[in-house]
Amino acid sequence: MQIAPGLHLVDGMEKGIVHAYVWERPDGKLTLIDAGMPGDAAKILAFVQRLGPGRLDRIIVTHGDIDHIGGLAAVQAASGARVICHAVEKAVVEGRQRRVMGQSLLRRAYGWAFDSVTRLFLSYRPMTPVDELVLDKQVLVEGFQVVHVPGHTAGQIALFQPQRGILLVADALNNRSRGLGLPPAIATPRMDIAKDSIRKLAALKGVQIICFGHGAPIVQNAAERLSAFAASLDEK
Repeated sequence: MQIAPGLHLVDGMEKGIVHAYVWERPDGKLTLIDAGMPGDAAKILAFVQRLGPGRLDRIIVTHGDIDHIGGLAAVQAASGARVICHAVEKAVVEGRQRRVMGQSLLRRAYGWAFDSVTRLFLSYRPMTPVDELVLDKQVLVEGFQVVHVPGHTAGQIALFQPQRGILLVADALNNRSRGLGLPPAIATPRMDIAKDSIRKLAALKGVQIICFGHGAPIVQNAAERLSAFAASLDEK
């Protein structure tokens, strides 16, 4: 589904759990943003094939959750694309470090269960080494500015295209049936920092479209809705 000229939401992702996006670059190549669940790899590859064989050469990973990197290894192996993530998130994306769960007395148990489910029941296999590391405020060849938005994970990034006003927020916040919401507490070790990250996104100038890891994109009154949600965080 085309959200804006050059920006596509990958159709048919597994049970609508999570979104992945494809960006058409001026050089004619494609950049994939996130890679869904393990079962989504074939759908992603079919989608980029329809856009043009051999065009996918870069994959930006917003953060190392299973629903964003589950299909990464398979998509990378099939396409040969370079993999990009924040420097802090590298060890998680490569499977060398366990994902830190939310603040809870059962935190360790959650972490162990999460790791076991992803590897044993979802057939997840970690990515080979990441090719390129990015940092906050870095401008990528796609024209995206990297916005470091920790809290949900330590190295999560959002992507902002200021010329077009397009903002991809990953899991910094979501847009579910009840409207904009915080990332889930069970998987957010620092909710205070997560709220600061949302305020950071709301301070960006010229936002016109917001795309989420979870929930429908906002294509009208995007900046106003984001600002209002950020302002409400003091009450949450």
